Amino acid sequence: MICPRCHRAYTDLSYGFCPEDGARLVQTLSAAPPAKPTRQFGAVLEDRYVIQGFIGAGGMSRVYLAADSRTKEQVAVKILNHSFAVDRGQRERFLRELEVAAEIGHPNIIKVLDAGERKDGAPFIVLELLTGESLGALLRREGMMSEAVALPLIRQAASALSAAHAAGVIHRDVKPDNMFLVRSQAGPRVLKMMDFGFAKLRSGPATAAGIVLGTVPYMAPEQALADPVDGRTDVYALGVTMFRMLTGQLPFSSPDDVLVVAQHACAEAPRLSAIRPGVDPRIEALVATALRKLPRNRFDSMQSLLEDVERILGVRSGEPIGAPLGKSPDLYEPVSPAAREALKFLRRQLP
Repeated sequence: MICPRCHRAYTDLSYGFCPEDGARLVQTLSAAPPAKPTRQFGAVLEDRYVIQGFIGAGGMSRVYLAADSRTKEQVAVKILNHSFAVDRGQRERFLRELEVAAEIGHPNIIKVLDAGERKDGAPFIVLELLTGESLGALLRREGMMSEAVALPLIRQAASALSAAHAAGVIHRDVKPDNMFLVRSQAGPRVLKMMDFGFAKLRSGPATAAGIVLGTVPYMAPEQALADPVDGRTDVYALGVTMFRMLTGQLPFSSPDDVLVVAQHACAEAPRLSAIRPGVDPRIEALVATALRKLPRNRFDSMQSLLEDVERILGVRSGEPIGAPLGKSPDLYEPVSPAAREALKFLRRQLP
């Protein structure tokens, strides 16, 4: 019997529900990749990849199920929308995922297998085909997660991001929709970090001044204000993700993106225990440290956050170390003149 929520398998047939998260057990999980009919069916890319179905679309690209005629395996092909393909900057950002995957090579980062160009000039990348769902989809369906299910996934995400940072790559768009949960009947699900298109590379060109990339509800203050970013920016976004996983809601939300940015920059995040009474205080401290406004008050690296997660899980000895509150009160300090002016404006938006 298999848990459809955490994908643990149980040989003891007396179990009706998963002991870890309470979900009703099922006999099998569907292994068929989700794909819909498409007018592109049968199209061949680079004389190799045969389109078989449509998987989904994002803001910049469309993803198709394809068969690799050389390896006889199914793959996912992500094709940049033609309207973006004519823009050199967008093309470079799209193909960045290939560069990132080649540089890091981590089991919790999706594998990019190949890249090419369609006859109309639109670039595409070939990805390993993952079967399952995004963490975002799971949270939209189930609301929140138990600590027992959430912590191993957080550990995998932190491990992937720590490896990326060690390779000089800052993701800059860490969020549940960019974390894919791979189905497995051999054990708990595997998390794969995806979509490094917004990533900042050590060897690559810097983003133009004043340009903000990312997703507003998960942005650290320095990112939202277009100040310099580093690995601690991803720490903050993972903190927002952890908060969402464990409470079923975001620390800050509003239909008005400006207000959300103002809250991230100026308002203290709620404590986990205020929303989820009885939460492990070590987990509450972990999330609160990741969500500090001032980067130097957060974990000094994703690796430090990862090690504390492992201490909570008991796979690393000792108690969580956390990070000292180097400067109190924890208020964001803008770096650039433009960020200083923006912060003054944002403060005025709060009640």
